[in-house]
Amino acid sequence: MLNRDDNYSVEIMASFLIGGIVGAGLALLLAPQSGRKTRAQIRDMAEDASDYASDYAKKLKHKIS
Repeated sequence: MLNRDDNYSVEIMASFLIGGIVGAGLALLLAPQSGRKTRAQIRDMAEDASDYASDYAKKLKHKIS
């Protein structure tokens, strides 16, 4: 079972992950390139973030068990 310090650590890691995703998305949107290329990069980044989040959730679930 997670204690208070573990929950805090998970919240911090999640905050950094979400902040990184938002920051990278904004950087892509503000970059001087075609819309098609930007959308493809956002789609790829979203897939990578989804994979990372899924793996992280599995590790966290295993750690909790």
